[in-house]
Amino acid sequence: MNGHFCGEAWDAISRYVYTALQRGSIMHGWAKDERMMIACCNDGTRPVVFKIERIDLPDPPPRKKGG
Repeated sequence: MNGHFCGEAWDAISRYVYTALQRGSIMHGWAKDERMMIACCNDGTRPVVFKIERIDLPDPPPRKKGG
């Protein structure tokens, strides 16, 4: 992050980002779209709410063996 993103904010959203990278959902059953997750930074004086959306890409075709 090289000082360009608040460490506390990353701590608040990192579990959601890692879950999304694994095609998971933390908000399953809580939201209409399981690809969307909401997280909030714990800074009480300057709260920031993050909407994290998982973008599912199609799986690449299988590689041919011996090629």
